[in-house]
Amino acid sequence: MALDDFIVPESATLLDAVEVIDHNHSRCAMVMSGEKVVGIISEGDIMRALLRGADIHAPLAEYANPSFKFLERRDHAKALELFRRHGISLLPVLNRELHLIDVVTLRDVLEQVERTG
Repeated sequence: MALDDFIVPESATLLDAVEVIDHNHSRCAMVMSGEKVVGIISEGDIMRALLRGADIHAPLAEYANPSFKFLERRDHAKALELFRRHGISLLPVLNRELHLIDVVTLRDVLEQVERTG
């Protein structure tokens, strides 16, 4: 998948995030402001927002998690550790300016394990 398959603009709606998540099958999307990752939105975040009465067309920025885990380089061992510890399924790989370089998904790590083990 391309990086764009995991991105939703900060100006988008919850519905836009659902569509991105449905397409990428990773249960999350990265929220971008220009070139910078400013948050992560997960299926759980969206579900909780809807259960609290949010409209599906509500601004995404209100519900995205600005405190998220990320990697500074593609590292499947570190990714697996973070996936296990935090119950997440997607890790952006960011440079010092928080610009998106790559994405590591749980599926990537599981496929790596299958190939090597």
